[in-house]
Amino acid sequence: MKFIKIFAVLFFIGLTISCSTTYDVKRDYDRQANFSGLKTFDWMQAPEKAGKNDLIVQRIKKAVNAELQAKGLLKTAINPDFLIAEYHGKRDQMQVSDFGHGRGGRYGYSPVGVSVYTFEEGSLILDFVDAKSNQMIWRGSAKAEVQNIMTPEESEKLINEAVKKILKKFPPLSS
Repeated sequence: MKFIKIFAVLFFIGLTISCSTTYDVKRDYDRQANFSGLKTFDWMQAPEKAGKNDLIVQRIKKAVNAELQAKGLLKTAINPDFLIAEYHGKRDQMQVSDFGHGRGGRYGYSPVGVSVYTFEEGSLILDFVDAKSNQMIWRGSAKAEVQNIMTPEESEKLINEAVKKILKKFPPLSS
């Protein structure tokens, strides 16, 4: 009975962790930049790229616009304080877990087990550039497993989660 309780708790923890798909969020910024002076923003013109998914770009822009507007910033094409560039992509990843070695075997040990997990990882990078100086002032990025994203709703949910986590600490506190 105790084993079943422990298994149930571990299963619940694993399920909870697996529901949060965004991980490895990073931020960097110019410590000399005056973030308190930022009131307006716009998007940089994206270079023409083959294979860029316009639906993903629309979802990213919608999520970023909503988060920044919730922070009191205004999107405008007329003389914005900063510009935003977004980059996204995905690649295959592999995670290898070694469960150690046991005793015995020909050379004094034998492998207990190795687990190999392959998955598709998506990345999102947001760069904020001062519109006057054309210098980058802030960067945020997130990575997430994307191989099981099957519907537009799942894609939008993952993008919203990633953008929310990236922009959580924007603007940075003054030092």
